[in-house]
Amino acid sequence: MKRTTLFLVVTFALCGMTVLHAQSPFERAKAYVNEKDFAAARDLIRQAVEKAPSDVNVLAVATQVYLELDIHDTALVYATRLYEEDKNVPAYARMYAVALMEMGKNLEAADALRKSIRKNDELASSNLLVDALIALDSIQAAELVATTAKNKHENDALAYVTLGNLYFKYGKQPVYDLARQNYQTAVRLDSTLLDAHIKLAQCYWKLANRESDQDLANELFKRCLLEWGTVSRLDPKNAQSFFEQGKIYYLSARYADATKTLVKYRELRPVGTGNPLASWYLGNSYYEQRQCDSAQRHLEDAAAQIDSVRGKASLQMARCNFFAKNFKRSADLYKTIAGSNSMEPLDVWYYGAALVVSGDTATAITVMNDAAAKDPKQCGFMFRYGLLLMGKGKTKASTDIFRQRLANCKDSNDARIHAFIGNNFFADSLVDSALAEYQLALQLAPNNGYFMTRVAETYSIKGDDAKARELYLQAITIGQAPTATADDKRTATAAMMKLNAQDLKTKKWADIKERCQKGLELDPKSVGLTLYLAISHQGLGEMDSAKKTYKKVLELDPSNATAKENLKAIP
Repeated sequence: MKRTTLFLVVTFALCGMTVLHAQSPFERAKAYVNEKDFAAARDLIRQAVEKAPSDVNVLAVATQVYLELDIHDTALVYATRLYEEDKNVPAYARMYAVALMEMGKNLEAADALRKSIRKNDELASSNLLVDALIALDSIQAAELVATTAKNKHENDALAYVTLGNLYFKYGKQPVYDLARQNYQTAVRLDSTLLDAHIKLAQCYWKLANRESDQDLANELFKRCLLEWGTVSRLDPKNAQSFFEQGKIYYLSARYADATKTLVKYRELRPVGTGNPLASWYLGNSYYEQRQCDSAQRHLEDAAAQIDSVRGKASLQMARCNFFAKNFKRSADLYKTIAGSNSMEPLDVWYYGAALVVSGDTATAITVMNDAAAKDPKQCGFMFRYGLLLMGKGKTKASTDIFRQRLANCKDSNDARIHAFIGNNFFADSLVDSALAEYQLALQLAPNNGYFMTRVAETYSIKGDDAKARELYLQAITIGQAPTATADDKRTATAAMMKLNAQDLKTKKWADIKERCQKGLELDPKSVGLTLYLAISHQGLGEMDSAKKTYKKVLELDPSNATAKENLKAIP
């Protein structure tokens, strides 16, 4: 956690530093620090330390830079050197204490602060000591320090921040309402005290998260955002304010707002510095907006620094590319985490689908088998997987998937699924089983011409041409209706072809002719119907019409052998 009180004091201390020539790395680093561009100051201050490793002014700036960038181990190295060079400067002792506390060394921090307070009883040091003692669970000692500081500095806003901190972190039972009251008092006493607004914002956040009344919680979140907004106005380069606002927007699913504020944070704290959670929130905000290229850099940064999100980051990138239709990239990313605990059952489906689209069907089938076993209630994926297996000639496997789908999903696709199962049986020459499935499909959708033709086809194979003919005629009637769809019309012309084949055997030329003429109204470019029309003309002795129609067939299909042969046979 940033401790703003410290940095106000340090900035004041830097004003009295030794002036070096304008072009020295130290002077340039100080200039960047004054502009709060700590990332730019980092390389320069490292050079300055190399040239003057014992200069307290250089070490103080170095400590501040690395604390601001949340590079705590390096900050402690410089802070330790600083403290060892001059323990008598309260600001140096506080910097050393903060660096220790950021590394979890609260006992050493408390010891250094106590020694400093004995020599120079500054309120800022007491403020930090309260934090260190609370971290050590020394609540009574912290309370004594806080109340003593408040009694000594009753009109100082920082004293109320100190007391507020005591209640904010009061052991296992924080008293947020009392903390808020003290922070509000601090703001009234000094509306420009940055630390007071920061602590008040943090207090509103805690109060909002524990509030069961959603309306009141939303109001507290709003106040939290307003306080962070005040911090940003008081200090436009305060990175923490942008991080906290971005976090709130992200957790509220306001991803565009989160992106906007977290980008500002990353401008102040580039990738590789600052709070790694910023990369996680920003990467996920980009992910939610399907901006995968932007998401990748930040998710990878979060994964490199936070062990607990490493697998999740790769998963988010795989998903993001899937949703963005970058299927090859998605499949490659899923491959790297396949079988890991981070993948959810739906991700296995995404992985399989990405493999299909990117052309690796063999692997896709293996993956989708696993997906179907883990999550058979994904109705859309189960449907498409059944079709995939059917297309690959894996009829039994396709039927098994379709049956699982029927068992787990009830929707408008049920009739089609029965028809597809029927097609699988038909392909395996299991005509009776196919007929049973087609009849189930027709029961569910009694006006579906395609299902009628499938039942009719099985009747034809079983030798019952009368039943088949009746169903073909019904399909044709549906296709000729004013409300017929394109599918209905295609089914009707296919049914006409079947009846033409039946009538050809008995030379019912007039029936074929009439049927083809009606069919060509539905599909003027049908090669099959045009050919049958030509044959019917020839059968009826209408040779000029037959020649003309055969030529029409060859215009539509120049390689049609039947039309060529029959045309030659006409004198």
